[in-house]
Amino acid sequence: MIAKPPSARMFAITMAAYLVTAAASTLAFGTTTPVWYSDAILLVPLLLRPVRQWLFYLAPAWLIDTCVIHFLGSGPAFALGLVDLMEVVVAASIVRVTGGLHAPAFAAGQIARVLATCVLVPMLSAAFAAWLLLGTTQQGYFGLWRTWYSGDALGLVTGTLFILSWNDPALRPTWRLPPAKAAALAAGVAACVYLPLNQIQEVLVFATFPLVFALTWSFGLLGATLAVAGITFGVLFATITGHGAIADLLMQNSIESWMEAAQIYLACILASTLPLTVLRARQAQLTESLRRASDARTEFLAAMSHEIRTPMTGVLGLVDLLVGERLDARQQGYVDALRVSGRHLLSIINDILDFSRIESGRLELEQVNFTLRQLLEGVRSLAHPLAVERGLTLKEELRCSDDLALCGDELRLRQVLLNLVSNAIKFTERGEVTVRVGARAEQGCLRMLFDVCDTGVGIPQEKLAHLFAAFTQADQSTAREYGGSGLGLAISKRLVEAMGGSISATSAAGQGSVFSFEVPLAPGKAMPAEAGKVAVRVRPLRILIAEDVEINRHILRTALGKDGHQLEFATDGAQAVAMAQAAPFDVVLMDVQMPVMDGVEATRRIRALGGRFAHLPILGLTANVMARERDRYVAAGMDDCLPKPIDWDLLAAALARHSGGAVPQPLPARRRQGQALLDERTITELRGMATSQEWAELVAMGLQGCRKALAAIEAAQGDATAVGFHAHKLKGSAGMLGMAAVSRLAGELEAAAAEGRLDDEALATLWSTWVPTLDALRDRGLLDGLAPVPAELGPAPG
Repeated sequence: MIAKPPSARMFAITMAAYLVTAAASTLAFGTTTPVWYSDAILLVPLLLRPVRQWLFYLAPAWLIDTCVIHFLGSGPAFALGLVDLMEVVVAASIVRVTGGLHAPAFAAGQIARVLATCVLVPMLSAAFAAWLLLGTTQQGYFGLWRTWYSGDALGLVTGTLFILSWNDPALRPTWRLPPAKAAALAAGVAACVYLPLNQIQEVLVFATFPLVFALTWSFGLLGATLAVAGITFGVLFATITGHGAIADLLMQNSIESWMEAAQIYLACILASTLPLTVLRARQAQLTESLRRASDARTEFLAAMSHEIRTPMTGVLGLVDLLVGERLDARQQGYVDALRVSGRHLLSIINDILDFSRIESGRLELEQVNFTLRQLLEGVRSLAHPLAVERGLTLKEELRCSDDLALCGDELRLRQVLLNLVSNAIKFTERGEVTVRVGARAEQGCLRMLFDVCDTGVGIPQEKLAHLFAAFTQADQSTAREYGGSGLGLAISKRLVEAMGGSISATSAAGQGSVFSFEVPLAPGKAMPAEAGKVAVRVRPLRILIAEDVEINRHILRTALGKDGHQLEFATDGAQAVAMAQAAPFDVVLMDVQMPVMDGVEATRRIRALGGRFAHLPILGLTANVMARERDRYVAAGMDDCLPKPIDWDLLAAALARHSGGAVPQPLPARRRQGQALLDERTITELRGMATSQEWAELVAMGLQGCRKALAAIEAAQGDATAVGFHAHKLKGSAGMLGMAAVSRLAGELEAAAAEGRLDDEALATLWSTWVPTLDALRDRGLLDGLAPVPAELGPAPG
């Protein structure tokens, strides 16, 4: 069988390099040179190519070697050429017999075999060469052997390792560098050439070592190769001329001593450079591997978020439907447990996704204008019911104006503050949770200072150091008793640091805790005063819904059908495209992940139809909440992207916004006032959990408690302690019923009383707020079926 020749390109490069290095070395130093790189240039193809291709390289190389020695050197050219070939063939054979060469080339055991072969085989070839050269020079046999061996061994080790490096895809560098980097590399290489040649300050030759380190670390194999090549040129040129740092530093004045010193110097340079090159490449590989692993984890979590959130959509959607049914007490308890467990699981999923997004560096911070009051009201509206449920007082202490206008990521800031407040409530059995807020002007920005203090269980000192680590809680029993994923504080820490701030905690077991964080925020634009509230009613729409999960279709049919919308369903993207063409629709609700054709491709195909389809509103529904994926959905043609489980308020607002179906309805003056007086979220949730009879009993008892507390506050004028005691009761009773304004004003009274003073303004406002609050409840139909509720603040019956 005739062997297949090597590639013409590889063959031409090898032979050209062999000729240039052999001719240059022999012309400069004769047959015995301080460094002989040519054998290394020939050895590497033999290590990398099949044995049957060896002859294609060996024959031309022997011819080149023989001609170079004959015309430029001295000694028996034919025989010395065969010695060089024998050295290369023996070295390649030993490496192959002992295991061969496999990627990666610089595996520890493998590279040790190559190095040992390159050091030992030249001993044999030097013995033959020294015998052949006896009588051609004044050197004896041992001197000839030593000169030949040192030059061959150094060239073989240096050249083989560098050429193997250039053949390793993981180590191979790029030649394309920015102009500034290219200039820096050129300057470094020029210094490598100059330092061995300089005679002004000879000891500067040792500066080549840190210089080579710097070039290798900055430019990898390219920098190392050019640096070693530059140093080799400078050293060999200095050796030929007898001038330069090495010649000046040596006491002996002979070319043999200069050559030996040059060889030792170059060997030290190589031993210092190549390991660093490999280390840097391995570090780059490891970094890339970690990046790919992180990307894979992020993609996995994105996919899992859909897989987990899809059934969660069904579970929570059915629970929402059950809340509106007539249930007995036992059934209501089951629904309650389902709702709490489902929301808890959803919060853990959200924590994991948030943490993954932050860890992968894909967190995007928004810059929006907001006021401090907006931020605190958002936290209070969610945290206050939790505090009331546990019998705790939730206080605010402001050391700056609550009308302070700020610019930053309000959503993430609220997430951090709410997490800290929720933790404080969760770990506090009795007492209070206080939120202190301050501001400090600092170099064109406002540094906002937040403290969340509680009177809870506290944290032992030895646990504080690990408090902000992921999946960590102060005690293993904490997760069993209080629940949670152990990610909340880790997420808070990373969010605060992403905003340029810092977070810390101080605590002692049994003495409560204080969590403090500060973030720099830009001054915001003044927010315009909010106009009267507007109710939005969406006219009945014809909606095409693409959803493959049957339970989700059932929930959407129930929730949207009651608003008079005409609904048609597709179970995959291809069916949705066909149905969109068959009939006119006002809006398309498009699930993203479906069989046959996904929602993204279906959206692209609908947009590609042109005409009216170019402007048909398409709203994506997805459990994949990653920002990058949302951008991809919008880029495909979706007008908006809503999360699953579905937030019905968000869906209604999106339908109104994109369909042009919103009919604004200004509310009567009294109703606008009532909307501001009530906590709609608390009322809705409470009303949904109770039957009509239970609701009536609950409201009657709550209002009776409020009237008793109000009457007691009026009777306790001047006694701050008594006012504070009854204000605390009023705050809890009013908060449970969703009477937000009364609860807030009672909280202000309580806070003032705790400082030993009476807040006359809050007291006067409280009296004037009670009657409008009752009117607001009555306007909402929340007092239907109850005995008339007197507005005056006389003693409550019973």
